Amino acid sequence: MNKASLRLLAIALALTVMITGCSSEKGAGNSTPAKSNSSPEAAASQSNSEPGWKSNTSPVSLSWYTGVAGYSKKWDAKNNYVDKLITEETGVSVEFIHAGNDVNAEFNVMMATSNLPDIITLDRWNSTSLIQTLMNSGMVAPLNELMEKYDPYLSTILPETMVDWYTQADGNLYAIPNYYVSPEMLEQYPDVKKFYNERSNGQIIVRQDIMDQLGITVEDLQQEDSFIAALKKVKEANIQYNGMTVLPLYFDDKDKYINDSLGVLAGSFGAVPEAEDGSYVDFRRTEEFKHVLEFANRLYSEGLLSLENFTSARNQIEEKMTQGAVFMKIGSYADYTTPVSQLYLSDPNAKYITIDAIKSNKGTLPQYGRSLNKGWTLTFVNKKSKHADRAIQFLEYLYSEQGHAASFFGKEGETFTITADGKYKRNPEIDQEFNADWNAATKKWGFESIWWLTNEVWLKHVREAEETEQTQYMDGLFYGSAKYMYSNDVLDSGNLFDAYEPGSKEANAEAKITVFWAQIVPKMILAKNAAEFESLYNEAMATLDKLGLGSIEAAKNARVQEFKQATGVNLVSPKYTGEYK
Repeated sequence: MNKASLRLLAIALALTVMITGCSSEKGAGNSTPAKSNSSPEAAASQSNSEPGWKSNTSPVSLSWYTGVAGYSKKWDAKNNYVDKLITEETGVSVEFIHAGNDVNAEFNVMMATSNLPDIITLDRWNSTSLIQTLMNSGMVAPLNELMEKYDPYLSTILPETMVDWYTQADGNLYAIPNYYVSPEMLEQYPDVKKFYNERSNGQIIVRQDIMDQLGITVEDLQQEDSFIAALKKVKEANIQYNGMTVLPLYFDDKDKYINDSLGVLAGSFGAVPEAEDGSYVDFRRTEEFKHVLEFANRLYSEGLLSLENFTSARNQIEEKMTQGAVFMKIGSYADYTTPVSQLYLSDPNAKYITIDAIKSNKGTLPQYGRSLNKGWTLTFVNKKSKHADRAIQFLEYLYSEQGHAASFFGKEGETFTITADGKYKRNPEIDQEFNADWNAATKKWGFESIWWLTNEVWLKHVREAEETEQTQYMDGLFYGSAKYMYSNDVLDSGNLFDAYEPGSKEANAEAKITVFWAQIVPKMILAKNAAEFESLYNEAMATLDKLGLGSIEAAKNARVQEFKQATGVNLVSPKYTGEYK
């Protein structure tokens, strides 16, 4: 079965699970066992009903390359609680090999010299070409073969849609992702569905106390023209807060506002990457996105969006928000939870609320796409590893409920208890240590220091929520756009990022377009008048075509049509369906 067919099957299975649900059998991943080609002979010494790691707990040291810059954990089974617990349970000690600043160049050298460790983890977003090269090289083991030989049990806890999604054209599964969210897991743990179906990082947040002070209503901020009038009111009021002048509006920092802030406005104005005939289209081509750019230009021209915004780093914007000097922020909320929290702690009246959408005066429907996360990193096993059996069994342990419990909570009855409703509650005295000195407690206990096989859905299901007025306030701001969200797995960039091969003409074109777009967007926003904006916009569209946007769209459209055929749909955007689901 080729990769396209496997992906069609993955989508079809996902749809079937969402319609029919799945069994309630408990497991860290999926209650429906993943497909396995295990033969009775191969599984003679192993059982798919018994965790493979339990078959051999003799001491062994595994080397593990972590290809994400900044990770610096050192295994310390003598002094670190989690490391000691894991070594005691599995017999495994880990020799971490940490990435430098240039992961791709560094790992290419390791491959060229055939100097690979037992386990390899790479970032699927920032090392796409490297990952493809690694899988094609023959240097990493097919995990399906390792599972068949050494750990059939692992095949029963990996979500089937995960296995199908990552199975390659040769029929092999080479890696396990972390933070993968599957429909079957959400059916198994329905209490966390809202988190994945209604929560969004991109938000429009605004200070309620200043709205009340100036008589601005939520309705004022939900329509394009009255929105402009409200921000003018803030600017003209020249409000002073903690000795700072409150600015009407801020986008995200200079490196992220194009994707994050303009992305939120694109959803608000109804720009979608889908044409009326169901084909994929880059949303930058749409009239709705052109209007987003015109709107941003209007905000700047009216003095409501500062030139300083386009040169500010994230920490500079955080400082302004901490000081209470930002009335409205459009873009990533997750990146700015710290200043929102600090402002609230210093003044509980200085609270932000969300605006679900700024509706375009052209009457288009707001529509924010959501998709289930297909993972962050991918973890492989070296085909020539002398300890391939222990490596696959260790990955199974870390992915399992027992491994997750050890990594994130410790040992039941020793460092945590399970409440009557099945929630994992860490001992209060340990939490006190973390509150008193986070660095010292982290070094001592080591909780949450191994996240390369994380099953976030299970964690959210078992972790006892910290319910305080502050946490409820902070978490609630993630749900402001829920009213206008729709499922766009078949259109999402996270599912289309490998629609063409690394090094292809499309990949090269996208790299050039990314550079050009980052240069032309601020020019359009800062245009002095409508004529200059129109000229720059026409130049931008013509250049995108010249650089090869059409080829990129064609490649992504081919993938989109595969997905749509598998799910039996033609149109998914509310713009055409009129439904949010």
